[in-house]
Amino acid sequence: MAYLTFRVLIDILAVLLFLSSIRAIHDYRRRSGLSYPPGPRPLPIVGNLLDIPRTFSWLAYTQFSKKYGISLSFSEVPF
Repeated sequence: MAYLTFRVLIDILAVLLFLSSIRAIHDYRRRSGLSYPPGPRPLPIVGNLLDIPRTFSWLAYTQFSKKYGISLSFSEVPF
């Protein structure tokens, strides 16, 4: 029983790794190797969610605009 659960977990992780690598390749080709605009470096999966406080979030965006400029870039979640 434990082996089956472990096997399913490994399979799910393999599929997630495959899908994330496909997305990375697709994004690289779509951008033609151009660099991203300046901004804080996102973490895998959660992005910059941890950089924004739960309260007074507009203050974080104001600080980001002062530090990195007003250029915004949004990454779409689906492929």
